[in-house]
Amino acid sequence: MTTTHRIPRRTAAAWLGASVLAPWSARAQPGGYPDRPVKVIVPFVPGGNADSTARIFAEAYGRRLGQPFVIDNRGGAGGMIGAVQVVRADPDGHTLMIGTTAPIVSSWQLAGKAAQYTLADLRPIASLSFVPGVLVVHAASPVRTFQDFAAAAKTRPGGLRIGHPGNGTAGHVNILQLQKELATQFIKAGYKGAGPAVQDLLGDQLDAVATDLPSVLPLVKGGKLRAIGIVFAKRVASVPDVPTMSELGRPGVNIAPFTALMGPRDLPDGIAARLADTNRAVLGDAGLRGRLEAIGGIPAPMETRQFGKFLEAQTSTYADLVKTGLLTAE
Repeated sequence: MTTTHRIPRRTAAAWLGASVLAPWSARAQPGGYPDRPVKVIVPFVPGGNADSTARIFAEAYGRRLGQPFVIDNRGGAGGMIGAVQVVRADPDGHTLMIGTTAPIVSSWQLAGKAAQYTLADLRPIASLSFVPGVLVVHAASPVRTFQDFAAAAKTRPGGLRIGHPGNGTAGHVNILQLQKELATQFIKAGYKGAGPAVQDLLGDQLDAVATDLPSVLPLVKGGKLRAIGIVFAKRVASVPDVPTMSELGRPGVNIAPFTALMGPRDLPDGIAARLADTNRAVLGDAGLRGRLEAIGGIPAPMETRQFGKFLEAQTSTYADLVKTGLLTAE
């Protein structure tokens, strides 16, 4: 990405300590927020987990707050194109982002000095969901199990074509971890989201895709794709017959994404508090939880302090991946 305007940086730890972990009781209350439609940037093209999840939450926020929350897809650069739009937006709460692991904690680390923002330039508002990862193949593929996939990787070293939703995404990291676990190399293909990667898989231009479960669940349920391994701590109710990577003897494949509501760094405390309270309320709604679980997401209610510590830990995990050279810009 070409840098045209450098956003001043602060360390993520300093920001989290000063803001995310501050008590809500000390914060000013918003006035008539929101007083017009709210733009919700999804930093990926339509059709993936972030897009599906964002539409569920945006609808619920709009009902509770009395203004439309309108999705604006801005895909590219591992989610950074969309994230920069939020970083540069007026911090009045009318431009937000529902993003995932990549734009929030990993892509800007991969970009290094070329990054136009860091976590410190975004204000974490609320966690939305945890998202199991998955490895899928075409339903017509001779690869029917993960064991078949591992065997094919050995017989075709460097020959399997594996797609992922973009550089720095959990799917990308899972492919790198698979290479290490299987002691092989893949032809890695990054896209501007899960949707285009899945289309190429359906068009027989890829051998497999590593992505989040919500992006492919309807196609798995519909018999067009076959899930051969779940990246999560336990099996997922929506695909109960698909084993986890740990069950398959590959515990080193372990990065599962999350989704979160974020805003510009200088978002007023009262607006952030109102949005967090609204998110807490919608996560308590059985209907929304059911819709989220139906697309493969797992509700992730976290209090402010817990969410801040979670983001610190995620940022540190990806920093270690970059430092060790496992994760590099491609």
